[in-house]
Amino acid sequence: MRKPPKHRPDKPTTCDISDLLNEMRSFVEENPLWYEDEDSLVKMGYALAALKAIGTPDDVTQEEFEFSITLFNTFNDTMRSNNE
Repeated sequence: MRKPPKHRPDKPTTCDISDLLNEMRSFVEENPLWYEDEDSLVKMGYALAALKAIGTPDDVTQEEFEFSITLFNTFNDTMRSNNE
C-alpha cells in the first residue's frame, strides 16, 4: 500500500524572517546586556539557530543583515570567552 506524502512546510517568507529579527531586536533593546546573562545567551542561541536555518542574506534588508551579523559576532565572541 502506498504511503501518503509527508508534509513539507513551505520555505519561510521574508515576512517570517523579518518578524523573527524584529523579536530579536526587541529582546536586545529590552536586555542590552543579554550576552552577560546565561539564560539570555541560551535564548539568543535558539533564535540565531532558527534564523540561520530559515534565512539567507537575500531574504533580508541590508539593515537586518548587519543587525544579524552583529548578533552572531557578539554571541560567538561571548561563547568563545566563556570557554576559555
